[in-house]
Amino acid sequence: MKEYPILFSGEMVQAILDGRKTQTRRVIKDQPALPYLWNKVSPNGFQMWTSNPQQGEKGNTELRLCPYGAPGDRLWVRETWRAVELDNGNDGILYKADNHFKSIENSQAAADLWCDAYADRKYGNKWRPSIFMPRWASRILLEVTDVRVERVQEISDEDAIKEGIQDVCHCGDYIEGHGYHSGHSPTPMDGYAVNEFSILWDSINAKRGYSWESNPWVWAISFKMVKP
Repeated sequence: MKEYPILFSGEMVQAILDGRKTQTRRVIKDQPALPYLWNKVSPNGFQMWTSNPQQGEKGNTELRLCPYGAPGDRLWVRETWRAVELDNGNDGILYKADNHFKSIENSQAAADLWCDAYADRKYGNKWRPSIFMPRWASRILLEVTDVRVERVQEISDEDAIKEGIQDVCHCGDYIEGHGYHSGHSPTPMDGYAVNEFSILWDSINAKRGYSWESNPWVWAISFKMVKP
């Protein structure tokens, strides 16, 4: 079992903590010229064909490994954070997503790491970008349960909901916590979750050149939360 870091926004961290998010899609670096086939050859390894072997065409193949591991591997979440000292003298980490405070471990090593973070000249006790979260400060640990390769527009409403999107009923209420004051059972709106996901996707990836419209190849990673 291996561990890999992974970044999430505050909104997605909250969705994970709420149990609403169990999938994430990440752009495959060095996007391939549209291959005809991806063949899964290992739990996180995919052979990419640049021609159509099903029609007898010969072409180059390339092995791509998912950088987020294989089923059974762990992902430790990086999120916006800061080192703080409470008025009662407790030292710990504050997480911006939900203002949760976690005391540091009662060990000299943990105390030394916290002191270094708290004394950092650039940040001190200010909010720090998720990219700068060290392993010892992470509070969320995920276990990879599945890895797939697909184009981002292949996502279904069901998978968009697993990405943390809150689906709505045709009456306009969110499916989660739907009331029965309208006298009907909640009925999902076809395509709503995918559309909301496309907006979220563009807010993160369009400026990087991987817009929804460009339909990039992605790693589709399923996970479950485990105790750190």
